[in-house]
Amino acid sequence: CYLEDGASKGAWLNRSSIIFAGGDKWSVDPRVSISTLNKRDYSLQIQNVDVTDDGPYTCSVQTQHTPRTMQVHLTVQ
Repeated sequence: CYLEDGASKGAWLNRSSIIFAGGDKWSVDPRVSISTLNKRDYSLQIQNVDVTDDGPYTCSVQTQHTPRTMQVHLTVQ
């Protein structure tokens, strides 16, 4: 997920459950983390994926102007 500027705030959700909000981790799952290669990168990382991780993931970015969302679907076979 891409933050337009360093001031934007991001959140990752799985279905309706918040995984991360900004830098705060809401998930108790130790396999999930946020990759921040730079201040505009806000990528969700899941280690050792399992079939239970299958499904939609949504990144929501709150900018100064309008909120944006991006959805990806993780398929685990």
